[in-house]
Amino acid sequence: MRYRLTLIVFITAILLTGCTQQSHQPQDVSDLEEIRKPANEERYLSVDFLEEQNVIPISDDDFFSAEGWLDEQNILYLSENAEKSTVYKYNLFSGEKEKLYESDSSIVQLEISPNRNLILVHVSPSSYEAEVIVIDKLGNEQTKRTFPSSELTYSWSPSGERIFLTSFDENWTFQTFILNIKDFSLEKNPVDIPFIQWLSDEEITYLKWDEGEPQLTAPLYRQSLIDHKEVMVEEKMINHANFGDYSLAVQVKDEEESIGSYSFYHEKYDELIYSFDVQLLPLYSEWLVPHFDYSDRNMLFYTFVPGSEENKFDLTAVDLQAKTSSVILENADNSDIMLSPSGELALYGSYLENVIDLKEAEIKSIVK
Repeated sequence: MRYRLTLIVFITAILLTGCTQQSHQPQDVSDLEEIRKPANEERYLSVDFLEEQNVIPISDDDFFSAEGWLDEQNILYLSENAEKSTVYKYNLFSGEKEKLYESDSSIVQLEISPNRNLILVHVSPSSYEAEVIVIDKLGNEQTKRTFPSSELTYSWSPSGERIFLTSFDENWTFQTFILNIKDFSLEKNPVDIPFIQWLSDEEITYLKWDEGEPQLTAPLYRQSLIDHKEVMVEEKMINHANFGDYSLAVQVKDEEESIGSYSFYHEKYDELIYSFDVQLLPLYSEWLVPHFDYSDRNMLFYTFVPGSEENKFDLTAVDLQAKTSSVILENADNSDIMLSPSGELALYGSYLENVIDLKEAEIKSIVK
């Protein structure tokens, strides 16, 4: 997507400009070959939407990018022309389309809240200004905020009651904000870190890069938004994510052999649940961390790992209950993936222009 691709390049530039703790020893570590076992279909829910119903594609003239799932059948997508940007709600299986929101300025991206009741709309009136508009599922505006900004990042808290925003100017200096949905108040500069992950509504985690010199890894910290106490969690990290009761840490295990580890913990990184090794790939002066997503409905984590063909990846499911990993699709592109609420389907592609039936390992385009 336009914004996603721009942001990837931008974040890479930030990381390149860029505490001792004993690392957790991985338990039940899979060999790299183990993740190529066939997928176990019994993990999935029984309803197969793609088998029972055909996907009715969107006209290519009307489609710019898919933006996420409202429910198991309805997605949001953007349409854009020279005069306006439009947000549509679209049923993939009935073809029913409903205009939800429209702007005379370019809509950069949408971000659906965790409970899928609200939608953040990022609008760009100019190169140096950003509007954040929160709408409900009917398209009614709940609040609008304007920020001086060349780039803007944002993320919903787990409850959907707060939004963390980071506004960058043209020199990459930044300010952070928390928008409280209950009363739409705005807290300015609650944290002096641009990129965070929510651990809870009152606690965040982040990688602390040294801005003075380039780094390949950084320590992971968590911080309370109440007393602002900062605690280091782990060293030599390249990425991390929090999913409700579980958290992911991506670390460099053997730099010389380019081996990394994906380790899954209970909340607050207190207990290691499962860990497996992956082959790391260099990306300029950092490590590539492929796209991933997590389904809390069935405790399945999906990511891409290097495949047998050059520049191709295997879409791999990690079962945190069974503590196993298995391949869903072989030698696919490493691209955006966004799971449906049930975890049975996934939007996939640079513009999320495809849908994957994860049980049947079947890909269909949602655009004609």
